[in-house]
Amino acid sequence: MSATAAIAFGDTRIDVHLPEGTRILQAPPPLPALADPEAAVREALRHPIGHEPLGKLAGPGARVTIAFDDPTLPVTPMAGPDFREIAIPLILAELLDAGVALQDVRLLCANALHRKWTRRELATILGPAIPMLWGPQRLLCHDAEDRDALVYLGETARGVEVEVHRAVLESDLFVYVNITPSPMNGGWKSTVVGLSSFRSIRHHHRPFPSTGHSIMDAHRSAFQKILGEMGHLLAAELARRGRKIFQVESVLTNQVPARLAVVHAGDVELVHGRILDKVNEQLVVDVRGQTDVMLIGLPDADPYSKLSVMNPLLVHNLGLAYSFGLYQGRPPVREGGILILASPCRPRWNRKHHPSYPEFFESVIPNSADPFDAWDAFSEDFAHRPEYVHKYRHAFGFHGVHPFFMWNARVFPSRHLSRMFLAGPEDPDVARRLGFEPFPTVEAAFDEARAVLGRGFTTTFLPLPPVCIPRVA
Repeated sequence: MSATAAIAFGDTRIDVHLPEGTRILQAPPPLPALADPEAAVREALRHPIGHEPLGKLAGPGARVTIAFDDPTLPVTPMAGPDFREIAIPLILAELLDAGVALQDVRLLCANALHRKWTRRELATILGPAIPMLWGPQRLLCHDAEDRDALVYLGETARGVEVEVHRAVLESDLFVYVNITPSPMNGGWKSTVVGLSSFRSIRHHHRPFPSTGHSIMDAHRSAFQKILGEMGHLLAAELARRGRKIFQVESVLTNQVPARLAVVHAGDVELVHGRILDKVNEQLVVDVRGQTDVMLIGLPDADPYSKLSVMNPLLVHNLGLAYSFGLYQGRPPVREGGILILASPCRPRWNRKHHPSYPEFFESVIPNSADPFDAWDAFSEDFAHRPEYVHKYRHAFGFHGVHPFFMWNARVFPSRHLSRMFLAGPEDPDVARRLGFEPFPTVEAAFDEARAVLGRGFTTTFLPLPPVCIPRVA
């Protein structure tokens, strides 16, 4: 008999009938939440891994920068207070006890080519006090278009350019406060992406002929290897100056809302290694064998719609990169298999927050649906168009090139899969523009899969949330 399951569908859930024998993946149970998060953070700051304690790293007259992940993370909200609201005041207390003057500390939001954030929005992750009391010269968002604020460090051995905010190099102490909700986050990515520029980011965010190694597979991903090489170049320059990043990383439980489970501080790579172990323990489940058909229901929640709205390009990226791409080892769907995504995929846009997205959807895709062609023909224009640069720098808009990253998510899935279905879109033409075959219901999509594959096909259902990363043998 077929089973009925409630799946995510935009801002609600719907009941769908699954084919008989459907494999339903389950996320691991939540890690134990920390009973006293503040005590755990203090312990990490005073007994770091591979690093001097925070209180010994700066004193009177020292200039300190505390950088932190922007509000795109975590997608699943924390049960308050947010980790950054816990950690940053405790870091400030350690610095003040060491003699650092408060006016010599600045807080830097590492938003990369994401949009900048208003103080009201920053208060959702920092708490109300800091955004209200700290001046704009001491609490600021990274500006990837401010040439005076960037330092070019040169190229890695394979020719990747490395450019970062000068605060990383010129502060007497640079601290990074990080949330690591998945294996693709944290580590060197925090700094060499979060505080970088298009000049740097274009090297690892442009379309690549993919080998199928997921960005969620940190030890096999080419993306992670590039970031590691960039980080090593940065570390060498810092060492030449007698400095070293002090990284503070955390892992959350997979509950909804999430809670703080692990915190470590110290050397970037040593800390991130331990954090990755815990992230994998929390998210990864072993799965035997690939499937013919995979069903994933998509919620209206992703990093780039935070404090804004989902749009069709974000649905495209969520479905192909952050849902189908949630795996380690082999893809859960066999080569030539079928992916069924479920989403209303509403044709709505926030033109303030995503200013270049509508033009990309309306003009680029119809002319250059292939990600490689689109990138070559249009990315430099969108990246440097004055109106998009202005909206990124001064009007809280995502960088002009950002929709290209959402479109690049299709490079591997479109080659690996034979069909990509979207069930339940409000406008079937929007689904077709995104390269999906639209169906009115999930059941209708399964009927088409049955007509193509016959009655003996295998099906896997990946429920989201919570996040579950299949490790496919």
